[in-house]
Amino acid sequence: MPPKRHLEDESKNPDKRQKGDIVGRGLNVELHPLLQGQTDTTISQPIDNPNINKVNKRGYKVNPYLDNLDRSRKKRELQFNESGKYIEQANEIRKQQRLAELKRKIDESTKKAGLEPDLAIGEDLYKVAKPPQVEWWDEPLLIDGDYAKINQDAISPYIQHPVPINAPWERHLPPPKPLYLTKKEMKRIRRNDRAEKYKEQQDRIKLGLEPAPPPKVKLSNLMSALTNEAIKDPTAVEQRVRKEVEERRLKHEATNEERKLTKEERHEKENAKYERDLEKGYCTAVFIVDKLVHPSHKFKLDINAKQLNLVGVVLYNEQFNLVIVEGSEKNIKFYKKLMLNRIKWTDSTTVDEQHFDLSKNKCQILWEGQLKDLHFKKWSKFHADDEETAVEFLKRFSVENYWREGKVKVNQ
Repeated sequence: MPPKRHLEDESKNPDKRQKGDIVGRGLNVELHPLLQGQTDTTISQPIDNPNINKVNKRGYKVNPYLDNLDRSRKKRELQFNESGKYIEQANEIRKQQRLAELKRKIDESTKKAGLEPDLAIGEDLYKVAKPPQVEWWDEPLLIDGDYAKINQDAISPYIQHPVPINAPWERHLPPPKPLYLTKKEMKRIRRNDRAEKYKEQQDRIKLGLEPAPPPKVKLSNLMSALTNEAIKDPTAVEQRVRKEVEERRLKHEATNEERKLTKEERHEKENAKYERDLEKGYCTAVFIVDKLVHPSHKFKLDINAKQLNLVGVVLYNEQFNLVIVEGSEKNIKFYKKLMLNRIKWTDSTTVDEQHFDLSKNKCQILWEGQLKDLHFKKWSKFHADDEETAVEFLKRFSVENYWREGKVKVNQ
């Protein structure tokens, strides 16, 4: 390095500068050797060595964290797509869209038809009846219910024409109503019937087939019927007539008593009538009561169900109370009127010194319809502490779906 010179000295004595010194403009600053062209300008390649202790030719340490690979962009060749490639992809996408649209329409039609199971009430848990292994019309033609074993003896070359029979529901149709008659017409018919019977009786008496009946003497026709006897002894005739009138009255009452049914016969008649009603079909009705704490309400539900020969259960629970009744259509209709119209569910009460406000209490019908068979054998009551107990109890009779539907209706 050349010796430092003071700026003031050089500015005052420019003649003292050496011949070989190159002085730049401005401050006394030396030029860089590269600018003077005195050094080699070739750039040496860095040493490919990750060891940080080694240095390259220029004296700088090698940075192990830098990559020395060539990062220049590589050339790519042109690649042409085959003809129809994107057309096939577009067709595939259109096909998937058509399938999705078709599936959506099917789901919508299923919802409208009500065929889709309602998960809220657990319709997906319903037990679906399996199809029979052998159809009922094929059973007479098969051996042991196997389609591989056909009973050839039951097959003949003759055509069998089955006897036409009425449908099962046709025999339960009510008979046609008779022609409506006025009071005068009904009296005329009864009068003509009595006259015809009296004429037949008179004909049998004339032919000697029946004895003539004794005269029917009353106090009103006493003198005209027994003129001579009444004149001779009117007191005796009057007593005799009164005695005959009393005998006729007693005979009439005795006949009426004989026609009356005994207590056992009345029960048999009621049971026979109930059985005839049941032959028309089994019916059921399910009700929901918010609160069932009134003693009068409980009594009416119980006693009416027993008097109507209904079967079912009253299920008590804190969430809601479920009333299930099964029986004939006529009795179910009567019980429905009792539940929905006759009982006043909003009457408050006090039970065990505890007051219950039933101003918002109500009874709703959950479902009604016909059944194939009765689920219950008798009328009973059951108290369920929680929902699991209630569902487990109803499962015994295969009516647990009533609880799910009732829960949905209450939460609405």
